[in-house]
Amino acid sequence: MAHISFSSSSKNSSCSLTNIDNLPDDLLREILILMPFRSIAKSKCVCKRWLRMLSSPSFPTEFVSRQHSLFSTYLTFISSHQLMLGFFPKDSILKFNTHRAPLLPDTIMKGSLCGYSNGLFLLCSNRYTTGRGYFVYDPLTKQCTHLPSFSDGDRGQQLYAVGFLSHSHYPTEGEEEPRRSFWVVIVRTFIRKQYRFEVVDFSSQTGKWRRSYSRCVDGFAFAPHWMLSFAFGEYLYFMGSTNIFVFDPNFLFSSTIDYPEDADAMNIMSFGYLGCSGDTLRIADITNNNLRVWEQRYPLTWYLVHQTNLTQHLPTSFCSNYFKRVAGFHPYDANIVYLYSYVDGIFVANLRTNKFVPIPGYDKADISPFQVELSPIPYAESHCSTSD
Repeated sequence: MAHISFSSSSKNSSCSLTNIDNLPDDLLREILILMPFRSIAKSKCVCKRWLRMLSSPSFPTEFVSRQHSLFSTYLTFISSHQLMLGFFPKDSILKFNTHRAPLLPDTIMKGSLCGYSNGLFLLCSNRYTTGRGYFVYDPLTKQCTHLPSFSDGDRGQQLYAVGFLSHSHYPTEGEEEPRRSFWVVIVRTFIRKQYRFEVVDFSSQTGKWRRSYSRCVDGFAFAPHWMLSFAFGEYLYFMGSTNIFVFDPNFLFSSTIDYPEDADAMNIMSFGYLGCSGDTLRIADITNNNLRVWEQRYPLTWYLVHQTNLTQHLPTSFCSNYFKRVAGFHPYDANIVYLYSYVDGIFVANLRTNKFVPIPGYDKADISPFQVELSPIPYAESHCSTSD
């Protein structure tokens, strides 16, 4: 019987070919960029070389760019356990030396998130339902605008629903950057239907709180577990137990919109999503693993645009999870919906092709009800540094 032996140098050579530490920096960097961000954060502890590469100021931007090419979106941890969906401008190629994502993958926000609109975030230093401690954060300039407290002598243990709306104004002569204005709206919540109730709003233009009263012909009652509004166009949309409260803080206009006739309001509130895609208001829910998406068309009528049974496309573990829900719509592709459960993570569903793709590495995290759509405005080079 023949005897084959390896020299010591041959063994070392063979081992070196399979050792990741022997890969050149550029190849190792390509591997690390493909990893989920949570795994990347943990990988900083592997060795000094990995720590140096992952801490490079350019790495977060490259990571965001690669995630976009893989999934047409990017995910950001805004706290240690909360994710946010982000999207790049439609039909545009971001040049990262002149543009910057508002939120990079290593962003951690100091406060509870309770609103997003037009590039600005509303945060709260307390629980957002307490009605105090609000501040507006601009991630590009890293500036915080703290709101003054308002007088409410009968506050007690009352919970507040919160809305946030922001506008950008084109620069006038002599201005280098666009001006921004915003409104913060809070309403003392109630679970029994009311036809007239107080709304308090703060305007950045006046710097003051203002009280007004809204009238709803059909009445409105807040959903007990949905206290944050959705900003769309000129309006704020508050999910209710039987309908949606619509409020315009600029002109103090208010109205209500019914849920789709064949929808279960409780399912929409618990497992659904109110958002937009293609400049159209949309709503979705999951009932007995049946995913449905409605689109609002004139005159304020809901039309069913997608319907599919999740058991035909997703793992049994995801379908059997009672707490799975719709996590968002793609803002430009009306066929794409994001699904989520705490245990199983995130799936991207193309409802036209019935293709469902998992985004691994984001389980055991909550996902924010807000989505970030990046502005195509080229920002100044001073705003593009990722080292701060």
